[in-house]
Amino acid sequence: MGKLLRLVSVYLIASAFCSAPSAQATELDSLLAQARLLFYVSVEKQEHIDPAIALFKKIGERDGALRGRTMTYIGALTALRAKHVLWPQEKWRAANEGLKLMDEGLALAPQDVEALFVHGTTCYYLPIFFGRSDDAQRDLREIARLLPLQHQNYDPKLVANVIDFIVEHIRLKQHEKSALLALKQKLVPK
Repeated sequence: MGKLLRLVSVYLIASAFCSAPSAQATELDSLLAQARLLFYVSVEKQEHIDPAIALFKKIGERDGALRGRTMTYIGALTALRAKHVLWPQEKWRAANEGLKLMDEGLALAPQDVEALFVHGTTCYYLPIFFGRSDDAQRDLREIARLLPLQHQNYDPKLVANVIDFIVEHIRLKQHEKSALLALKQKLVPK
């Protein structure tokens, strides 16, 4: 249960990775916020998975630039179905189908920090027999590389939380770790 709560909190951090709000809040921004909320609730409540998938599909159809991100979320939701089914074969099928969709989504948006975070944290918390720990390391290291270049697009306090997660859970070279901690200090001085 504790691992699941950590996963939910990690996904809440992922919401930091939406574009900085523009002067006009768009319908698409509202749809993204609703879809993310359904995503988080789906971790505990199976009945929210299908509505979340439908909403992410709608968003991806409306804005091709978000297709990779939305497909990554759809993959994570599909894999999440494995948590709620009883039969081991169904669990295995749902998890693998979701991982395939997540991989396809990330291939469409390899530098989308939100897609990287959803993919990376999902892989991080998967059981070891799925063999995805290297994917988690790669994705979260890519975020570490991208944040110094893109941090201004995101909420500073949430970026600081993501930095904490990455520093705590990912193998980093000393200079990478130092750069992230310096960025965190610049964003959220003590």
